[in-house]
This record gives sequence, structure tokens and C-alpha cells, in this order.
Amino acid sequence: MIFSFPFSKYALICGLLNFFCFSITAQDAPIKFGKIDMADLQMKVYEKDTAAAAIILCDYAESYHQYNTSLGLQIVYQRHRRIKILKKSGYEWATHAIFTTNAKSSSGKEFVGELKGATYNLVDGKIVTDKLTKESIFEEKVSDYRFQKKLSLPNVKEGSIIEYSYKITSDFDHEIREWEFQKSIPTVWSEYRVKIPDFYKFQIIGQGYESFAIAEVKDDIVILGAGVQSEPCKSYRWVMRDVPALKAEPFMTTIDDYRAKLEFEIAAYTPRNGLAKYYSLSWGDFSSTLSGYDSFGGQLRRGGFLKEVAKIIKDTKKDTLDRIQAAYDYVSNAMTWNGVESFYASSNLKKAHESKTGNAADINLMLIVLLRELDLEADPVVLSTRENGRVLDSYVLERKFNYVIAHTIVNSRSLLIDATEPFMKLGVLPVRCLNENGRLIHGNTGNWVKLSTDDKMSKTIIINMDITPEGQMKGNLNLSTMGYYAHDSRTHYRKEGKDKYVETFKKNHPTWEISKTTIQGEKELLSPFTVNFETAINENANATGDRIYFSPMAGEGETKNPFSAMERKFPVDFGTLIEESLVATYTLPKGYVVEEMPKPIKVSLPDDGGRFVYVVGTPEEGKLTVSSKVAFKKTTYFAEEYELLRKFYDQIVQKHAEQIVLKKK
Repeated sequence: MIFSFPFSKYALICGLLNFFCFSITAQDAPIKFGKIDMADLQMKVYEKDTAAAAIILCDYAESYHQYNTSLGLQIVYQRHRRIKILKKSGYEWATHAIFTTNAKSSSGKEFVGELKGATYNLVDGKIVTDKLTKESIFEEKVSDYRFQKKLSLPNVKEGSIIEYSYKITSDFDHEIREWEFQKSIPTVWSEYRVKIPDFYKFQIIGQGYESFAIAEVKDDIVILGAGVQSEPCKSYRWVMRDVPALKAEPFMTTIDDYRAKLEFEIAAYTPRNGLAKYYSLSWGDFSSTLSGYDSFGGQLRRGGFLKEVAKIIKDTKKDTLDRIQAAYDYVSNAMTWNGVESFYASSNLKKAHESKTGNAADINLMLIVLLRELDLEADPVVLSTRENGRVLDSYVLERKFNYVIAHTIVNSRSLLIDATEPFMKLGVLPVRCLNENGRLIHGNTGNWVKLSTDDKMSKTIIINMDITPEGQMKGNLNLSTMGYYAHDSRTHYRKEGKDKYVETFKKNHPTWEISKTTIQGEKELLSPFTVNFETAINENANATGDRIYFSPMAGEGETKNPFSAMERKFPVDFGTLIEESLVATYTLPKGYVVEEMPKPIKVSLPDDGGRFVYVVGTPEEGKLTVSSKVAFKKTTYFAEEYELLRKFYDQIVQKHAEQIVLKKK
């Protein structure tokens, strides 16, 4: 959920400060360094989350501008955080990294100052303080532009309270630091105050599922020129109380998509009686900018190295779709993806082609170039992968994108292609790319395209086995996968080889005695990837007296509901549709009949959102059949649907766990 405030959509015009900005109605900070509450030190467990290893008692920061006579306009960020350590697993919170930027050019630097910290322990009823020393502060270079100052608080124990504070003075006056209200541990109080003079315009972007205790903006005054004149200033204050820990849950995109936080994006600088400067881009500007980059648009204008490849394809393929398939096959087989997600080429496409390896942009921009050499209309689509987070169409932010795929037209229909995965069918995107919408870049124009697929995660298991009087199951099991399941199987098979692939399967099925394995469809992408096992399964059936108890799912059923949380505030996102089925035929031991078997069940989610059908029958004497079919017919289920989805999955797990009882006549 992306929230907005009454003041976050309109233009916030901010301006130049000569010395400093202060609020006429300044409020006291919610925390004072060294003033520790005895009740917090005595706390053994946090009642609102008894599993918490640590809790943030208070996280407070403020951001404001100042004018330095030597360096010009600067922005100051002051932070103070206090944390209660409850368990040893919470010790990691006693280490904190402060990241700063140091530009190679003279464009600016960031400085850390006024750094202090302390650890507080309760000893014999008294508070003992251990202060942060210089020896516990380390500086290191992260990249050419990024540095970190790392601090480690001393003498941390279970029950300790730690706190630290610091100030960052930045020459990048148009960059207000973002604020995260929600972390992986609970937060009692989180507050951010930001003062923006009125000749800036910032977009304030908020997200999350937690509510503000306080969200306000007030008109303040900025004193300029040591009291000579004044200018209006907007003063913002945001507070969240009792924020629960944000924890990763099954079937979600990046956890940062759901974190309660604020981001600030510069839009314009409009000084009084001065020339306005606009930073905010339109989507048209965005297309023009990318097309002008040498690492993006520039590479698309250099396709000479593929002319011979294109000529061969033209001579041998006359149909448009056949030519597209041939171009896709060539690039996906000629190039090996190095695993780097990017929409900027690493160097130039010709060099990448010669080295036969490259990042996502090298490969997919190369595919676009080849399609254009075939006289086909082809353009890039930039997107954000699922792990990178969603893109908002309301804000033009280049930094939100991290990937590129190819777009072309076949029979007046769009076709999206990613050539990084050699075992993916033409026109089927990897799951990592299925993240709502991407932006098509067509010269200096563009539009949004839906990142979706008709392919499913499809799996079918067919079992034919005899049950012995001793309770052993002998026969064969056929595992057939299609769509994304087949892609994953082929990828693992190619990486591991047959012997290791089978060995991995055996490790995951320790009670199986596999005597023969047959694999088909490892190269034919339009066919199922099929593995057939001749096997004996032990410990899946239990012979006791004149009865045999056995699980008809043969260990292939659902054993645990992934949706264990009683409630969920954000969507369940499978990424793709899912279909799984099992059909089993069992031959009973001579002289045995079915005494008990599970009752049939048919369960559906509202609006045809999913279906589970389970049936056990005896079609003829001495035979038993089992059929289980599960289908999730939507890729996304919203929070309002979560309770029904959880109960739906519960019924699958319960039914798959039920046993069949055979009795000797």
C-alpha cells in the first residue's frame, strides 16, 4: 500500500538558507542521551512480542538545511537511537553502520560528527555505563563513492540498553535521507522531523501498512542573514508508535515493498528572484534520458557485429515468428548470463558477444539489436525485479529500475522476451521479472506494459504401485512438470547432470529404494520434463496384525501450511498460477480389503480463486485409486482474502495427511 498525506502531493517549494533554519514552535526531542528509564532496564521480555530478541525503544531523527559560508547550502541529518537487548540473538543490533557519500569530483562530500554511544547494564540495582570508545569505531571504503563508519557498542549483555547518536553534514542539499519506521524487531517509538525551506519542491513518497500516530505539517519561519530577513519554511513531523517487527513471509516480493518508510525526491529549486531549476522528469524525459545513455540507447545503435548472424537467419527463416525464435535461440545459447541484474550494458555489446558472457542488459539489448537487424520492430522494456521492489507510475525514478527485457510485435500482438534463461520458452518471462508493470522505451516515447504470463507452475505425479503384506510399496512413480516447474527442473538437470540430479532426488527421499530412473524432455522446451522412477518405498505403510496403514500420497503431499500467521497485512504473491495433481493406483495385497479411507472433498476459493479436489475410490476389487488436484487460479491474493486462503491450505494439509486402513479378510 502506498499512502499519501494531504501535503505530499502538492509542490513543496523550498529555498536558500544563509545560516540555519529553526522552527518558531520547536518541540523537545522525545529522547535525551543518557537518561535511561529504570523500567526499561528491568524489562525481561517485551509483552507485545514475547519472541523479540531486541526492541527499538526510540528511533529519532531530524533533517534540516544550513548555509556554510565556505561550502554553501548543506543539509544536516541528526539521529538518536536507543535499543533494548533481550536475547543473545539480538546482539547484532549493538553494531551499526553509518553510510556516507564522497564524490570523486568536487560536487560534494558528507561528514560524520558528534558521534557518541553507550551501553547501560543493571548491576546490583544500579545503572553501570560503558561508553563507546574510538577503538570501537571503524571506517572503511565500500565503493569508489560510498564509505561506512561502523561502530560496535561495548559490554553488551542480555538485558542491556544501548544508544548512539550522530550528525551527518552533507553538501548534497537536494538529498533528504529516507526514514524507515519499521525494522525486523519491534519499535516502540519512531519519529522523523524534516524542515524544508520554501524554495525547494520535494515529492514525499510513503509506503507501508502501519498508521501514523502523528503526521503533521506546520508553517515555520527561516531566519536568513543572521536575522536580517526571514523566509517561510515547512516543518514536518511523523511519528509511529508500537510498530510491529516486519518479518518475511512466504510468497512475497522484496520485504522492502511492505516496510513503513518515507522517501524524498527533489523536484525543483525555485529561489526568490532567481532562475528555477527543475529536477523532476516526465516519463517522456525518462525515455529520452535512457535513449541518450551510451550504456543503453547508444548500444542499440551498434549492431554491425551481428549482421552476418542476421543474414543467415533471413536466408533460412521466412516467417516472422520463426525469425524471432531463431534470434532468441542464437542469443540465449551464445551468451551465458553472469547473474547480474542491470539495465545498463557492462561495456559494449560487441565485447560481451566476444566474451560470450554478460549481465542482463548485455544479453537482452543484444537480442534487440539482432531483431532490428532482421528488420523487426524491437524495443527495450525496463523493469524492477521482484526482489528489487515495485515501481510506481506516479513517480519518475530511474533508480527504481534494475533490469531490461526485449519487446517485439508478432501478428499485432506484443511479445516480451528474456534471453538470459536458455530453458525458458520464447515469450515466457522468468519469475523474477513478473512484477506488475515495465516501461517500454521507444525512442523518446514509451508506455507501460503488463509483466504477466500464461505459463503456470504445473506438476503431475502418476503412481502405480503394489502394496505387499509386509507394508512395502513397489512400482513406479512418474513426475511430469510443465511451465516454470519444467524450467527449474531442466536448469538443475543441466547444472548437475543426470547422476547428481538423481542423487539429489534420493537424498530428498531417503526411504525410497530407486532401482531405475528414466528422464525425458530435458531439451524439448515444448514438451514436459518427465522423470520416471522404478522404486520400492519403505516406511510409508505400516503392517500391524491383520491391518495395513498407509499414506496414499506416498510422501508427495503437502505436510505444512506455509501460511502459519493468523493474520497478514500484505498480499500473498505467487508470481504465477499453480497447478499440482497426483493420480495414484494401488494394487492391494491378496486377501485384503479397504476398511477405512478418507472422505472426498471439494473446496473452492471465492470468485474462482482456487480449487482443491480429493477423491479416493475402489474402482474394482483389489484396486484403490487416489486423485488430488490443487489449483491456485490467481497470482495475487490480497490481505482481505488471506484468512480464507489459510483455511483452504489447512484443508489440503489435513486431507493429504489422512491414512487408508486395509484389513485382512
